[in-house]
Amino acid sequence: MKIKLGGGSVDDSRRFTLSDWEGAVEEPLSGDVSVPRPVFRRGTDDFADNHNGNAPMPSEESAAPSADDSSSARATTRRRSSVGSAMKGSIFRRISFMGSLDGTAETADPQSGSDRGTDFTSSTGSNIWSKLMSHNESLWDGVDGKGAFDDDDDDESVFDDDGKNGDCRKSMKRCGLTWWWETQHFFSTMMRYPHILVISLVTFGVLCGVGIAAITAEKENYIAKQKSTAQFVARETANWFSDEFRRAMLPLYSVQQGVLHSGYFESLPEKIGRFPNLLIPGTEETDFTVRNVTGICDDRDMINKFRSIVRPINQDNDLDGIVVGYRLFPNNVACLTEPHAQESSDGFNADDFPQGEALLSSDNAFGLDTGSSAFPLWKMITTDLFINRQFNIFGPFNMPPMSELICGHLAIWKDVDSTDVVQDTLNVHGTEVAGAWGFIVNFLDWTKMKDKSDIYKRFADCHLEFDLTRVSGSTVGLDSATLAKSENADMLIDENSIVVTTTSLHGEWQNKVGSLNGWEPAWFPGAVAGIVLASFVLAFLTASTLVERQLHRNLLYKVMPRRAIMKLQRGQTVLEKFNLVTIFFSDIVGFTNMAGNMRPIQVMKMLNELYTELDKLVEKHNVYKVETIGDAYMVVGGAPSRVPAPLAAERVALFALEAVSFVRKFRTKDGNRIFIRAGLASGPTVGGVVGCSMPRYCFFGDTVNFASRMESTSKKMKIQVADITYRLLQDAPTASFVMTKRVEGDIVGVQVKGKGHQVTHWIERAGPRAWDSFVNDEEDVKRDVETPTISSKYSKENYGIKEADSAAEERNYTSEEIYDAMTTQDWESLGHASSSLVAATDDGYSLGFRACALLEHHLLCVLQERDPSAEMNLSVKIQINQFVQEVSETYGTAKFHNWSHANHVTTSMNKLLAVIQEGGEEPIPLNSFSLVFAALVHDAGHTGMSNKILKDIDHPLSKKFDDSIPIAEKNSIDIALDILFRDNFASLRNAILPGEMDKIEFARTLFQSILITDIATPDRVKLGIERFKASQDSQDPDVGLCPLASHISDLFDGVGLDESVKDEHPDEFVVTSSGLKRCVRNEHLMLLSDVGHLCQSWENFIKWNFRLFKELMDCHRKKLCDNPRETWVQGQIAFFDKYIIPLAERSHTFFPDEFGDAIITNAMNNLKLWTMFGIQATNIMALGVRNDEREEAVLMELYGLGSDYLARKGQK
Repeated sequence: MKIKLGGGSVDDSRRFTLSDWEGAVEEPLSGDVSVPRPVFRRGTDDFADNHNGNAPMPSEESAAPSADDSSSARATTRRRSSVGSAMKGSIFRRISFMGSLDGTAETADPQSGSDRGTDFTSSTGSNIWSKLMSHNESLWDGVDGKGAFDDDDDDESVFDDDGKNGDCRKSMKRCGLTWWWETQHFFSTMMRYPHILVISLVTFGVLCGVGIAAITAEKENYIAKQKSTAQFVARETANWFSDEFRRAMLPLYSVQQGVLHSGYFESLPEKIGRFPNLLIPGTEETDFTVRNVTGICDDRDMINKFRSIVRPINQDNDLDGIVVGYRLFPNNVACLTEPHAQESSDGFNADDFPQGEALLSSDNAFGLDTGSSAFPLWKMITTDLFINRQFNIFGPFNMPPMSELICGHLAIWKDVDSTDVVQDTLNVHGTEVAGAWGFIVNFLDWTKMKDKSDIYKRFADCHLEFDLTRVSGSTVGLDSATLAKSENADMLIDENSIVVTTTSLHGEWQNKVGSLNGWEPAWFPGAVAGIVLASFVLAFLTASTLVERQLHRNLLYKVMPRRAIMKLQRGQTVLEKFNLVTIFFSDIVGFTNMAGNMRPIQVMKMLNELYTELDKLVEKHNVYKVETIGDAYMVVGGAPSRVPAPLAAERVALFALEAVSFVRKFRTKDGNRIFIRAGLASGPTVGGVVGCSMPRYCFFGDTVNFASRMESTSKKMKIQVADITYRLLQDAPTASFVMTKRVEGDIVGVQVKGKGHQVTHWIERAGPRAWDSFVNDEEDVKRDVETPTISSKYSKENYGIKEADSAAEERNYTSEEIYDAMTTQDWESLGHASSSLVAATDDGYSLGFRACALLEHHLLCVLQERDPSAEMNLSVKIQINQFVQEVSETYGTAKFHNWSHANHVTTSMNKLLAVIQEGGEEPIPLNSFSLVFAALVHDAGHTGMSNKILKDIDHPLSKKFDDSIPIAEKNSIDIALDILFRDNFASLRNAILPGEMDKIEFARTLFQSILITDIATPDRVKLGIERFKASQDSQDPDVGLCPLASHISDLFDGVGLDESVKDEHPDEFVVTSSGLKRCVRNEHLMLLSDVGHLCQSWENFIKWNFRLFKELMDCHRKKLCDNPRETWVQGQIAFFDKYIIPLAERSHTFFPDEFGDAIITNAMNNLKLWTMFGIQATNIMALGVRNDEREEAVLMELYGLGSDYLARKGQK
């Protein structure tokens, strides 16, 4: 079997496809087949002639590539496919080396127009297709993933021969690496987008809070239910005992009546007689006084009569054996008992009184006289019965053989017989009680009563422990206070028990009831853990979702513009017209040959390395990358984000210059260099998305073709631009371009197909543009915080750039980084423009970021002084930002007293505080915060008019305050405090002013530091100097020096205090030497900050001087004041001599000598320069105001006055 390349016969009839060959014709291999030559087209419209079919590929240096003349050519002009070209060239080279078995082979050159045929003999494993598709053939290395990357360290030799364990290890390693990469990517994304972390933490906090609140509420319900159950059981048990006591004591009343009315026992008191009748000698001196009642109380007839009364009564009450016996005490002497020890007594039945016989068989109490006995128990019982006349229950107590008995005592009274007063009274421990006969006692088996109540079972069934005690009615400690308790009652404490108090005939009871495990349910800790875990999982899922959405959004925004995405999501057609954009095309010179010598994967890696860096430049220069097709790279400026045409051209040109510069240094891994050519063209175009599948944002129009032709006709490492682009670059806002006209021999420009002869230019280099004609390109102007940085944002009025864009740099830094950058500057050039964080700007957003950073730092110091571990919570930070924003809105359009000047004063104050602390002064965080706060708000609401003008024109503010109060200054204080004390700043306010002392210190510092800035009132300035002098004297200060004496009520009202605070903290309102020193320090820091620009560099001084001049000129135009120009020069000199220099000299009191000297030196230098150039500077200012010149231009000329002189003196 033989195959003829380019013609001949084929013995086999098979089909083949080379889908990678563009334009290859798929035919059956039957008969003679001519293999078509692949066609490599540079693309549609621009690089291939579609009307002529397959066109030869142009050379690398072709000056006029094939293209049609269509005016609506597609923007995303397809370039030749890098990978495709590499694979095609590789295939043809491999074919050229594949011979037949007889070793013959010829080459088919894809780049030439000739085909050379070669016969190949077909045999097993030797035909060309089997060689191309052979597994051992390295042609496809990199396509199947093996050997795709040079740094692939997988080595199959480390795996087992059978490959199973090796595949498992590979999978495990791949999974581990994937997991590690995904984790790193997840957390890096969260850190890059803090809102994801914040939302996730808020989600976690909210879920935890809601979940824990819910289970806490359920826990409280559970605890309440448990306590309610315990209380119910305790009260129910106590009520049962109370009822049972009533039943047990009822027989006593019946026996009482039986004794009185039966007549059997009337003679007993008379027989026993009054004390000391029948007294047994020797017992009167003991606790137990005994009388000999033998023959009286042991009379069998008397015993039977007593039994006849007691027995039926006891049977009728059916007490289940709880009452175990009775005893009668006539004349308070122990006499008759039931049951009695004499079993032979008539009618005795032991079943009536279980255990009663054994209990009362002992006659040790027989004849005991309780009314005369000194024993405390009997004294207490008889006193209660006959003197206090109350029922008495005693017990439980031990009376062997029974362990727990309770006895009830009931007095028996008789009618008093007036004829025998002695016999009708009874002596009870020295007290004669009329009508007292004696008393009756019954004995209760407390153990049996408890058993009958099921008290232990009641509480055990509810899993409760209890300790029942008697707290009132205790009988002198001889009975037990503990009535009953469970086995583990001793383990009850206040935390796991409650106390239930009840009353009964036995007195007041307390039952301590609880659970050894506490009231808290056992499931609560697990529920909390479950809530936290579930909240964490949901928060993590939220974070994962947000991360995925953010990554998806980022990817979408990299693919096409946001507006296009939004329209596509709404199902709208994406179509936008752009009047004037600039388009960049680049191409790698000699790419086809280079790719032919490399594997496809190597080509891809090289292009990825190259274009990744170019993508970074795209982001840097804020242009739009359209696409890459093979080695072609397309960028657009001015679309889809619209910017002025000169700015768009400038951005694209700067990108092109930096791209060429990067390529010069770029090397492949083999060390080879590559070269590109680039072209730029400007004009109208249309952008949009065509089709539905795989949407891409493309550009269409003749400008696209023109830019492509500028690239194709360009030269190696050169940037060719069309004439319109050249003119736009001449008007570039911030960069100055050096461009040369393209001239080859005598021909100017280049011939462009479809366009004819075009005049073009080469871009050679670029540099920063000077400020028009005021500064030469070579002049090095020193800039400080008040000098505008040369950047596009200062051309916003001319080119429509948004003000907020200038704050983008600050958003990339933390508050602490901004604070550090602002604090570490030199005082002389505060805010030097070499740092983007402190560069001068009038952008409100940037100034707001800086003000927030200073306030956050000083407030954090305040919080950490109170609690070293304190952190500022998110709500406080948010409210600081909102507060700064609202304060900034109170500043008007005044030229000097504006938001920019407030920030300069705040920055100066922060620097002065840092210098004082470096000098060794112990910081007072709340004082430092209050001073920075005061500096920020000290001109809030300023009208641009002095206090004198406000009074002269009868301004509404002048009516608001008394004549003695500085109008603008007091108004600023009121505005700031009104904002701070709004409801939406509660968190911020509570962080600053948690207590009364904090409010006093804050308000005092605020009022002191702002009121002193009224330097236009001589009396106020004079009083401030007197305070300074008095503070240097060791004597007690004069009370009249206090600057707040007339503002105390305003101070209280401002921070929400009342007059009573003076009584609570009297020491805070007494003028003392130390207090005066603090006041003078606060005033000096504010005064020096407010006029700090006069004690800094010439540039700082002259800028704010010019702005003050403009503010007064505005008043002059309104006929509110005289023309300031007439007295401006001498007025500034006088201000330096009489105010600034003395103020600077007083600084030595507060600052280290070196810094104090620097303040004086700067002030003296500015005075000297003003004395020399004041007239000239005033004329420049007046001319600038009259002609309404740009401030930047006037300032550059004013800066030059001082900088030129200092340069000549060698100081700059």
